[in-house]
Amino acid sequence: MSGRLFFSWRMFAAARDRDDLSFSINRNARAREKLYPVSSQRVSIEIKVLTALLFFRHQEATKGLLELQSICARKFAVQRFYSKYGIPGIIGCINGSHFKIVMPRKEEEHFYYNRKHYHSLNVQMVCDDQYRIINVNSKFGGANHVAFVWQNSELNDYVQALHQSGEMVWLLGDSGYPQRPWLMTPILDSMPESEEDRYNKKHRKARVLIENTFSRIKNRWRCLHKDRVLHYKPLKCARIILTCSVLHNLCINHSLVDSDEEDGM
Repeated sequence: MSGRLFFSWRMFAAARDRDDLSFSINRNARAREKLYPVSSQRVSIEIKVLTALLFFRHQEATKGLLELQSICARKFAVQRFYSKYGIPGIIGCINGSHFKIVMPRKEEEHFYYNRKHYHSLNVQMVCDDQYRIINVNSKFGGANHVAFVWQNSELNDYVQALHQSGEMVWLLGDSGYPQRPWLMTPILDSMPESEEDRYNKKHRKARVLIENTFSRIKNRWRCLHKDRVLHYKPLKCARIILTCSVLHNLCINHSLVDSDEEDGM
């Protein structure tokens, strides 16, 4: 009899210990929830990854701006462009490309409906001679022309200030941009074999860098592909494009090659 009582007491004590442990765990969990309303268990893996990438995005964006602000870096870029394409003073190639997004709210839809009859962000990018993205502006809707995006970008003011300070550097853009001393565009209606025609050929050979950059980023990150649509609000779509730009640069920096990156846009 005493043995059964002893065994029953041990079972009761063990159950009570488990209850105390469970209560302690639940109490600690409730305390964590008060301190941190969204616990790590409730955060999806997508949010965790995007949060980390946002951090890298800011780090990479800061690094890119510092590179533009460094006169030594600009001189190095000028030397590389000249050795490859024979055009002096070039620090980058600029263009815009449409990234498809789902239809926004009705009251703002007209900002994003482009001339190709779909909703998009018209994203301005600048690349260097190695397809690295050195500037991104993804805040304008597809209804805006590339010249408007350029005119209202901080990069325009920055490159213009460089030129006004006496530094002879410029970007290469297509005929959709206005010709400026700090933004070189093709010469229209040039005669064959003329100086203007030879300039256009060199210009075109160098400017294809930005077209290939758009092609690479859209083919590497399939959410940006020409046949895909970003199903988010415009602001989040802009952040996704920025994040993919950071990843694009990281892949180049670490020599990660995508076999499909040369496919069409």
